[in-house]
Amino acid sequence: MIRRRTMLKGGLAALAAGALPMKAFGQANRVNAPFPIYDTHAHFYTHEPEKYPFQAQGARYGAERMIAKAKAKPITPEAVFDFWSQGNILMGTGVQYNSTYSTDNSYLLDCAAAHPNRILSVVILNPLDPKTPDELRRMTKENKIAGVRFMGMPRDGDYVFFTEGARATWEAANELGIVVVLMPFGGDANHAMGRVYDYANRYPNLNIVLDHIGFPNPSDYPKTYGFTPMHHALAACKNVHYKYTTFLMLEILDKTGVKLNEFMDYAVKLYGPDQFMWGSDIGNSEGEDFDDIAYLQKVLDASAHMPYQTRRAIFFSTAYRIFVPGGGSPVQES
Repeated sequence: MIRRRTMLKGGLAALAAGALPMKAFGQANRVNAPFPIYDTHAHFYTHEPEKYPFQAQGARYGAERMIAKAKAKPITPEAVFDFWSQGNILMGTGVQYNSTYSTDNSYLLDCAAAHPNRILSVVILNPLDPKTPDELRRMTKENKIAGVRFMGMPRDGDYVFFTEGARATWEAANELGIVVVLMPFGGDANHAMGRVYDYANRYPNLNIVLDHIGFPNPSDYPKTYGFTPMHHALAACKNVHYKYTTFLMLEILDKTGVKLNEFMDYAVKLYGPDQFMWGSDIGNSEGEDFDDIAYLQKVLDASAHMPYQTRRAIFFSTAYRIFVPGGGSPVQES
């Protein structure tokens, strides 16, 4: 029997059902959305190195720049909630930020513990560490995590999280019913999607979420908006879900001049709205004047022609269904 999420209490549950006005959380809305929104990709970090030491060696633009960024503009729950309040965003998934803390998930877990009805945790752990399976079991029970994230570039032709050394970690995630979030980058995108396909079939009852939709690049596959042959093959795997993010828009789609409404039409037709979700990537976007709300409005506008239920699935229902605190994530709606 599929274990179901315990319903959110009081006003949050009513808002999830669409019963409360969207001004329920402070600041007036700045976006036009007729439904609550779920943010699947929020990063949290602070500048308290005595309590939460930085491990920023893996930062995209170098450790010094990342630490300076965290000092100048920490992404605390208060900062994220300010954005969420303006964006009709009810709740979201806190994604461990490798660029600040690597596999030390302390700050994220503390944020989620302080705000359990609004922040769900997706941690990062080393998939090859023999201690990771038991650590996942402990975190699922004690911290009520919703998922674990594996990321990185290929080594010797494959990604470490797709090697046999990671099998015990995958087995633990499968046992616990937590979501596995993947971000393979670098190398050949078609090969990476092929490996996702392999593992989706190996673990058909385990929900997998693909960060940034696996980086489809229209420059490489212009006729299919960047979707590789193995991106297309993945459509048959109903346990794989696709995260459409501001980062993907900024780093790839904007730069290739793709029309966002056409891209979304193609992607949603390929995978279906019940496999699709949106994430802001707040905390990772660059520039002092970067406006996360403006990019949320862009993606809302790009879907405005779609039916209400399709849009609600993309922006709320799919994520709310599969990210379950403490595991027990259902592969399909029951």
